[in-house]
Amino acid sequence: MSTLFQHAFAYHLYEYLLIIEPADHTQKAIQAFKRYFQKSHRYHNAIVSKGHITLMRFFQYESFEKRIIQRLQQLADCIQPFDIELQDFGSFGHTIYVDIKSTDPIRRLVAMHRQELRPLLNRSKDLAPYFVTKPHVTIARKLTPAQNDAIWPIWKRTRYHDTFRAKSMVLLRRTAGTLGYSTVRKFDFLGLSPFGTQGNLFA
Repeated sequence: MSTLFQHAFAYHLYEYLLIIEPADHTQKAIQAFKRYFQKSHRYHNAIVSKGHITLMRFFQYESFEKRIIQRLQQLADCIQPFDIELQDFGSFGHTIYVDIKSTDPIRRLVAMHRQELRPLLNRSKDLAPYFVTKPHVTIARKLTPAQNDAIWPIWKRTRYHDTFRAKSMVLLRRTAGTLGYSTVRKFDFLGLSPFGTQGNLFA
């Protein structure tokens, strides 16, 4: 049994995912792309999850969850809803995704989380948190080099544009080493009061 699984079994270790979910009209378009990918390329991993923008992923023990939720709520209270613009597609070689044109608000949001949640995150070598550096919405992942070489030229020529208003973020969790996330809490962006000097970044 790996060290990670041993920790999960003994101390109830969770894997957390903090995301932004697209608005309904955008979500429908993304799911349509996933279904088209599955049907056209016969690659079933494209339909595994709903479309989302990952902000951060981290492992932590359940005893920290209440404090993490409180901190995320404080952050969300000070953030003004902001627009996210999607444009065309990109590839990491192993992943094809919807590209995000307006990344600055998301990067600032991630920077806030990195700074304000640092004392609450597990920073051991094998459990270090991940903060997104290239915001995107995944269409299909875990492509082999051969699959990517065959598929990417088609998607590279495909055009797509959409904009939606980001009004909240969602914290998900699953027991470390298992499949399937459940929702912990949704945090609405309220823009009620400034958080240090960060309060007006998303106006």
